[in-house]
Amino acid sequence: MNENNAFSEESLRKIAEQKVNFRFSVKIHLTVFILVNLLLSIVNFIFTPEFPWFVYPFFSWLIGFNMHVLAYILYARGVYPMAKRGVIYHINSFTFVMLFLFIINILTFPMFYWVIFPAIFWGTAVILHLIIYIQYFSGKAEEGGKLRSKKEHAIEKELEKMRKKQERNQ
Repeated sequence: MNENNAFSEESLRKIAEQKVNFRFSVKIHLTVFILVNLLLSIVNFIFTPEFPWFVYPFFSWLIGFNMHVLAYILYARGVYPMAKRGVIYHINSFTFVMLFLFIINILTFPMFYWVIFPAIFWGTAVILHLIIYIQYFSGKAEEGGKLRSKKEHAIEKELEKMRKKQERNQ
């Protein structure tokens, strides 16, 4: 490994400590999620068994827990480009929120599938986000095995234009 790219023992220890702390916070969140939702379901079935209202806080909290776990996985796997994280979060949020809305639709107004409207509009936004990511941020291999995105390529072209203009003015 190149000396400039090497991590010191102290920085590696700090990264390992952050990963352990993050993993521990996910485990705490899971434990609280299970206990609270178990309690809510018991309260629901004792006092109002005719209407399963506990599913609303359960799925709402499940979305939050899911995002927490996803953030940990992306951190632990080293997914650092924010554009890539944004696409992953968007697709994940869309999937879980639409599942939640579908359940709400079935429980509240099963005669009319109103959930199709947010699915179409938000789904279109997710697809556009994915297309923009692929077009703008996807990497292309160049000589020397270096991976460059279209954005980086455009920046290099713009820099070259600016250098040429500066040379002409001198």
